[in-house]
Amino acid sequence: MALVDLDLINPYFRSREVAVPLEKAGVEVIRPQGDLAFAENPSLTPQIEGALRDSTKRVILDVGGNEAGATIVGRYHALLQADDVAVLQVVNVFRPFSTLEEIENLRQDMERKSHLSVDGWINNSNLQDWTTVQDWQKAEEIIQALVAKTGIPKVACGVNPQWAEKAGLAWETDWIPVQRHLSLGWKNPVKAL
Repeated sequence: MALVDLDLINPYFRSREVAVPLEKAGVEVIRPQGDLAFAENPSLTPQIEGALRDSTKRVILDVGGNEAGATIVGRYHALLQADDVAVLQVVNVFRPFSTLEEIENLRQDMERKSHLSVDGWINNSNLQDWTTVQDWQKAEEIIQALVAKTGIPKVACGVNPQWAEKAGLAWETDWIPVQRHLSLGWKNPVKAL
């Protein structure tokens, strides 16, 4: 499996930040190297196209969630037209500009820029450590309204395992246990010298 880090939008949550533990777990992380490793610019390594052409490899593209991210992935749209490719839009209804209409407008903009169609929604709505079961249930209602409006199915939900059962979710359903492994330096308390 390979994970391509094309997320240039949010410098706080990029897969390149946790490349070492992912690689120890057997996931190849394709990302800019050297001086470009943590740059916020579109550095597209040749390994990306190589991974997309390798039919024996499962490849996940981690793309920023706006038109700029879609423009970058649009560079590879010809390689992403295969029958075994799924374009999934991850939604967090608690992010700014995430009303039902704004999510749908974003999807349409991203489809135009990427030349690809969204095949499914992933509900990853959260408020980090402050998320409650009620928050998640409210988010799920919004996602269901999005499904009804667009006809695009919800394919999965990212849920904290600590309270998934409190929300009435069974392990057999479409939820993915999500736990943060990325250290948020800006969130950690500052120690006095």
